[in-house]
Parts: sequence; C-alpha cells; structure tokens
Amino acid sequence: MNLVGINNDQIRTPNNLAICLDFVSCWGAEPNRAQLGRLCAGSIGVCFDHLAILPKYKSKDGNPLEYGGKVLERLLGNGFTPGKIYELGATCLFEMAKAIPTEAEVESTADFLSTPPQERSGDSV
Repeated sequence: MNLVGINNDQIRTPNNLAICLDFVSCWGAEPNRAQLGRLCAGSIGVCFDHLAILPKYKSKDGNPLEYGGKVLERLLGNGFTPGKIYELGATCLFEMAKAIPTEAEVESTADFLSTPPQERSGDSV
C-alpha cells in the first residue's frame, strides 16, 4: 500500500454532506494541536475514500476525532510526516467546508422553488 503518493489532485469531498459537516464542525470548534492532527488525518481518510486504502468512516458514529486517530496511525506508519498530514488535511477540510451550503444558497434555492413559474410570452390563448 503506497500512501505517500496521494496528493491534492485526488481529493474528492464526500457525497454525504453530513460527513462534511461532522468534520467542519469540529474544525470550527478550534481544536487543540493533537485534536487538529486527528481531524486533519480523518479528513484525508474521507476525502481519499475512493482510493480504498484507509479505514472507512462510519457516519452513524459521527466521531471524526476517533476516526482520525485510526487514520493518523496508518498515515504515520506509511511515511506521512505530521507536516504533510496538516497540510493535506487542511486542504481537505477547506474543500469540505466549501461543499456545505451557506444560508444564502439555501434561501436562494428556497426562493427559486417557491416562486410560481411565469407565463411565457406568446403562450397565452
């Protein structure tokens, strides 16, 4: 198993936005340095899940830090430096944050869905 070759070009945010929110919420809570390392490692795990080389995140547990500890152990054991984990993990966290809809996006979608369709010109009888 070669983990050292994974890079930013292979990041894919999870399709499950709840997973993104799990991680971004922990990130926004200003974790300490040890927690941040686990969070970054866990974010790598979920953003590289498509490669099937790291432990799988169990969204029903909703525990990014515990999961991150498992991934951190695997990454360190396969040649990842702490600096690389923080760097790549922060990029993953940023990408997950971008995937979560903002209030403005939600309101815009709600307005679009609740606005009745306009009659097109030339359609009247």
